[in-house]
Amino acid sequence: MTPALPAAAPPIRRLLPGPETPVLATRPLRPGTTADDLSLFSEDRWNLTPAFFQEHTSRTCVDFHDAPAAFRLPIKLLAWLMLNHQDADHAGFLPGIPRPAVRTVVPYCRYLKNFAHWLENRGITRFGQVTNADLDAYAADIKDAAVSHELREDFLAVVVRTWTLRDLLPDEDDRLPQTPPWNGERIQDILGQRRTSEENRTPRIHPATMTPLLKWALRFVEDFADDIIAAFDEYKTLSRRARAASTRSAAPPAKPRRPPGTVPRLVAELADEYRACGLPLPGRRAADGHITVNTHFLGLQLGVQITRAAARTLAHSGLPVADDTYLTTPVHGLLDNQPWLTTRITYDQAPVLARHLSTACLVIVGYLSGQRPGETLNLERGCIEHDPVTGLILLRGKHWKGVRHPDGTPRAEGEQRIDPWVVTAPVATAVTVLQRLHDARLLFPNTLLVNGKSEAGHLRERVGRARNDSGCNKDITELIDWINDYCTARHRDDAIPADPTNPKIALSRLRRTLAWFIARRPRGLVAAAIQYGHVRVNMTLGYSGNYASGFPDDLAFEEWLARLETLAEAHDQLQAGEHVSGPAADTYRHRVAASAKFTGRILRTTREAHTLLTNPDLQIFPGQGMTCVLDPARAACRLTTDERSSRRTPDIDDCRPSCVNIARTDRDIDFLRTRVDTLQAIVDDPLAPPIRHAREQHELARLQQVIANHQEPRP
Repeated sequence: MTPALPAAAPPIRRLLPGPETPVLATRPLRPGTTADDLSLFSEDRWNLTPAFFQEHTSRTCVDFHDAPAAFRLPIKLLAWLMLNHQDADHAGFLPGIPRPAVRTVVPYCRYLKNFAHWLENRGITRFGQVTNADLDAYAADIKDAAVSHELREDFLAVVVRTWTLRDLLPDEDDRLPQTPPWNGERIQDILGQRRTSEENRTPRIHPATMTPLLKWALRFVEDFADDIIAAFDEYKTLSRRARAASTRSAAPPAKPRRPPGTVPRLVAELADEYRACGLPLPGRRAADGHITVNTHFLGLQLGVQITRAAARTLAHSGLPVADDTYLTTPVHGLLDNQPWLTTRITYDQAPVLARHLSTACLVIVGYLSGQRPGETLNLERGCIEHDPVTGLILLRGKHWKGVRHPDGTPRAEGEQRIDPWVVTAPVATAVTVLQRLHDARLLFPNTLLVNGKSEAGHLRERVGRARNDSGCNKDITELIDWINDYCTARHRDDAIPADPTNPKIALSRLRRTLAWFIARRPRGLVAAAIQYGHVRVNMTLGYSGNYASGFPDDLAFEEWLARLETLAEAHDQLQAGEHVSGPAADTYRHRVAASAKFTGRILRTTREAHTLLTNPDLQIFPGQGMTCVLDPARAACRLTTDERSSRRTPDIDDCRPSCVNIARTDRDIDFLRTRVDTLQAIVDDPLAPPIRHAREQHELARLQQVIANHQEPRP
């Protein structure tokens, strides 16, 4: 059959800018953007921030000052076309090519400037002068450059992208040659190396670090939050008064606001209140170490300016003076049945602790929801819902990954997720704490609004927006430092150790770490009733039907690695002479021996991970005092299916003693011996209730028989 000839390409409509044309002429803009916020084509620094709808996005600019003078105008024109060009039907960027995301333009310009500098050093001043020999020389230099392979690919890809735009440029001298760069050869073939696997390479947080970090975050939210919020509310009240006093001082009133004698009377009454409550006056330490009464703070409490005479009255009141300026809010929270602070929170500590509390909430929400960082940072008040029918806790918010217009172009404004995330109670608690901590629309505002530091002139376009990734990473580091200092000062042994693989705890690592924990469910890792099996159910419910999220893909890879680690340990134990008993003992030994064929297996896709996880030789699941060698057809427990309904797994927590899938290793028997000791103590207790005594006696006899069977002479 003769193939049909391709249809003629539609004519390209050239859309060209003038000096006063906005840089974001055809892009959707963030609500509230004004003409003054928009950069113009003639400027050499373009602000692209108005085109970003994600609240946590930092200011994003493209700077052309460092572009070679001969290439500056064509590079700016190419960048403008990438941002604004549409084909004749307004259906895309070029026929068959969706318009690139705004963020893509930033690295494009950076890599194109690199190419332009290389050309300038070669004596070339126009793109139209470039020859095939020049491109071959550029590719050879890039191949030898001391950079990552991914960056080498990007350096060459920018040349190809520039070539695809050649027909949009009005001047032939600004166009690369008509022949495709390197005759259309694939970049990976030019470099002789392909880009590494697309597997998520974000490093996990080591369990020794993640476990205490989550534990302390939960302590902040569950035990410390009430004290911190109350102190922060008092701090905000005093800060507003300080701000108002500063404003009044710029234009002092012509006459006093209060009758004579009012300030001394108020000061005397306040001193009486301190005396009645048994509190010292607030103090402040001078540079020489001398402590004096903090009259400024007392003035904020009263809402007046304390005179020198009133200050002398306070100094001679006979009241002790504290070594710092403590707020009046008492401390009620407990840690290990003791107050978590031995003194009240100081004026300077209040905003610091408020920030740490917000960061603790960030760790809990970001980690236990499985969200991407941007999804967490864009959450708004009222995002938690409780489904009365299912009993599930739903987390509603926006997402951006995979959200596109019908023409395939990224949808900058994102969209509300149709299927909400399903989360556990600690996430809902953290959201409630954040809503009590501040009154901002976003749960994680860029700054907690105190002391007027968040006014428009200070933060510019960042006002009212979310904290960004780098700021959150810094906040997590400072939270960990505070916790470790707290532990050191109180001689506690539950500080947060540094991650041995990567000491920088970034927000982006939480999601990958959760997949690791869910896949392995480490025993003993239960903080404030966080059961990782339950988290797994909620995560998969929240992501069901939406694999674009990527989270189940991470989970599949982690489960694959966990399964291989289990089998490798089992193989080593068998080689060392470990005994296995139980109805499935022979099958256990066979599967462990067969697992050797998976050694060194490389997984390139999530599909491969899912397929291998269904392999019968990998169906071994360690439990408590038993190991399940799963044969679904003979299982006595209720099986669960995975998110794709492609494989079934046992309910280890509901193992039936009569199940024929059970095998018991020496390690399982060691666990049972510990259980036997516990039951024996109950049975021997003469005060144990009769019903409990009978029940535990029956279980004790069963476990003793299991151990005896395991110890029978071996053939």
